[in-house]
Amino acid sequence: MTTQEPKTEGPPPPTVPNFREDDRIQARYKSMLERRIKDFASDHDNSVRRNASAKRDELSEELEEANAEWNRRNEAAETAREAYRKAYPLHVKKTRLVEPSVMENMRSLGAATKLYHAAQEAWRLAESASSNLRRIEHNENQLDVELQKALERSPQVVKEVAESDKWLAEIHAEEELGSVKAKVDEIVAERASYASRLAAGKVSNEELRLRAFGEGDVKKFQLPISQVMFHRIDQFGPDAYFILRDTRKQLFALPYDRRLETLLDGVYDFTRNGKEFELRKSLQNNSPMPYSLLDHFKKCTDTEEAAQEAYRQHQEFVREKRMLATVAVNEFDTAETTAVELFAKFAAEKSQ
Repeated sequence: MTTQEPKTEGPPPPTVPNFREDDRIQARYKSMLERRIKDFASDHDNSVRRNASAKRDELSEELEEANAEWNRRNEAAETAREAYRKAYPLHVKKTRLVEPSVMENMRSLGAATKLYHAAQEAWRLAESASSNLRRIEHNENQLDVELQKALERSPQVVKEVAESDKWLAEIHAEEELGSVKAKVDEIVAERASYASRLAAGKVSNEELRLRAFGEGDVKKFQLPISQVMFHRIDQFGPDAYFILRDTRKQLFALPYDRRLETLLDGVYDFTRNGKEFELRKSLQNNSPMPYSLLDHFKKCTDTEEAAQEAYRQHQEFVREKRMLATVAVNEFDTAETTAVELFAKFAAEKSQ
């Protein structure tokens, strides 16, 4: 490994986002927005149902009045028909009324025609009351149909409203939501600015690395650590890093060293021995048997099939022919230096 050179004062490291915090803010905004939409959807649904209930109450009142009116008109029609039937029984045939003849009307001094028209008018009013009753009953049945259609349209109505500039402006006027939205806008603007700088070739390798490690939650290597394996290699220009993973799926970066290439097919433990650290291959719990890469993948994946596929891909990574130079990184800390030297010593002993 290249000997660490004394650090010289240089420009400060690039500022990169706190991706975990940004994810939390964006998730909070999404949750708050979904809550507002859910509340609006609930209010809209309740409003539709309340309106339908109010209309049903109105129709119930109308139906009650129409029933009473129909009963009155029907009784009046029966009374008028009965009066005409008593005077002229041959002119009343069930619901059909026959107009009296001219002679009958003359002999009755016009009373026959009056009885006939009274019966006809009463029948017409009864029919009108019956028609009104049927109309209200139809509207009452139609109300359920319209309510169902309104409820079926509700998701589309909610979607259209929730996507409208007016509604979004109203909810973002709330202090809490507006504050979180402002932070989300800052995050989006920063990502857009970075994308523009990246496209223009104005992003340094150091910033690429810091952003990649921040976004992927890749931590600096730490000691002690157990059941860790070489997961992949990340490159940023001339710089390369081993990305190691433990069985809790935590990722750690270690500057690349060619001497460690022979160790990519194992799982390792760093243990403390007094003030020193020691490196050994991981063992099965309560067993002298080695903890294999396949065991590691089974621990970190959900299914046997996924573990087998991840293991197969990793074997291809292990067999890959790389021509990477040992990286002269000037930021080695004590843990990184110790880990690389212990790995290199272990690799040398393995090759003997």
